[in-house]
Amino acid sequence: MNPVPTPEMLQALASVPAGQFLITTALGDARDGRIVERVQQCGTNPPMLLVAMEKGHTLSPLIRDSRTFAVSLLDPSERLLQRVFGPDRRIGDDPFLTYPHQVGVLGAPIVTRAVAWFDCEVVRHLDMETNFELYVGIVHGAGLGTAPVQRLGAALQATRAGESRAARPRPSTDRAPAAEQPVDRPRSTAPIRSGTRVR
Repeated sequence: MNPVPTPEMLQALASVPAGQFLITTALGDARDGRIVERVQQCGTNPPMLLVAMEKGHTLSPLIRDSRTFAVSLLDPSERLLQRVFGPDRRIGDDPFLTYPHQVGVLGAPIVTRAVAWFDCEVVRHLDMETNFELYVGIVHGAGLGTAPVQRLGAALQATRAGESRAARPRPSTDRAPAAEQPVDRPRSTAPIRSGTRVR
């Protein structure tokens, strides 16, 4: 029997570090993205990320069928993303027609105005008995976006504090780095190592 979350339990869960990320994918001519708050590094050799995404989004079947996704760490002060990828966007609209992006080596669109990005291949999909599903991806490429470099500290601080929407950038004299292009790497043909295959 699953426990019913109490207000104290929800408050304690809210203190677990979270941030603001954009997960994107593409399959054929269809591409989409959504903002998520639960992303965690879960391996370094090979590098892997775990993403928890709420069930029922149109992005889920695209990730399932393409077996790829990209994750971008967002600049806390970036407001346009909320309008482009937020819940008020009309279904069927292509958000990437109005937002700068590049295509990763695995085919997923990567927004260039992020602080950092990761290009991933799905190795596991877990359909949990909760309102979230989990995707584990092996990182094939990563780099820094065109957001000012001082935003990195603010984004990481917001991630640690779980307050990405309220974070304020720290002043810095560093210049913004140019976006790093993904390196061409062959796509893995190894089967998904999981008791639960990507459906």
